[in-house]
Amino acid sequence: MPTGEPPKLVLPGQTAPTANQQLHIANAGGTVQRTVTVAPKRTDPGFYKRLITQLNPLRQSTRAAMAISGIGVAALALDVAATLNLGNPFLFYDRREQWKEMSGLLEGTRSDLWRSYFDDISPNWKGDAVEKLQEYVRFNVNGLYSQLGKVSDEMSGAMHGQYKEVLEYDLSVFGLYATSAPMLRSVAAMSAHPVGKVALMTQVGLFMSATGNLIKQFADVYNSYEGDLNKLELKLNDLRGAFFRSGNPAMGARDLHLTPNIEDPAMMDDYWVPVSRDAS
Repeated sequence: MPTGEPPKLVLPGQTAPTANQQLHIANAGGTVQRTVTVAPKRTDPGFYKRLITQLNPLRQSTRAAMAISGIGVAALALDVAATLNLGNPFLFYDRREQWKEMSGLLEGTRSDLWRSYFDDISPNWKGDAVEKLQEYVRFNVNGLYSQLGKVSDEMSGAMHGQYKEVLEYDLSVFGLYATSAPMLRSVAAMSAHPVGKVALMTQVGLFMSATGNLIKQFADVYNSYEGDLNKLELKLNDLRGAFFRSGNPAMGARDLHLTPNIEDPAMMDDYWVPVSRDAS
């Protein structure tokens, strides 16, 4: 790397993932029953750590200029507020990918269950148990999986929005300090002269104004996404109400109102009737 060139800031999603791995699932006898493809674990590319490493020297320069200007207390307060709001965008990137994967898994599981009933059970079995199972699959499970998938989609979208906003805020703060620090350092060197002191106070004032705008930008984004997450929480509450009694997991799952006779081997012929019997 050429001398003086800053380290490269690698953003989440730019690193090439390693190859997928195969997870082999075996039974108690050691015989492999099926193989599952496992995606590689996402690793933090270190963007946030590099950002802070490069930002700290710039902050020292601006703080020194603030102290010389005579209005350092107010400027320092804005400096602290702006930099405390910095965040690691990888955390939101990772959660975006997790929710996206969950959405795909839910849709795949819903389709598997749907096809298993209509491909394997419905063509081969009749009776009260089959009718109850069809009602449950069609009107309960299928709908609940669809709702869960929609919530997962929206959560992935919300995490992407927050990843984007956090990344843009980080880069805005870094850009402000990167452009302001050299100028403030130069003007501070001339502050012994009255004209230089006025120029320094003017530049610090401009820096404070820009920092204040960044803090307002962060507050606006925070309030906006707080509202989005609140809406998603309400949807999750609705789903809990669909799955659990009174919407409280501690009270257990909702009763499916299926008679225990369905599982009674002595009554199998009454509830599970092979289609082939009617054909004969």
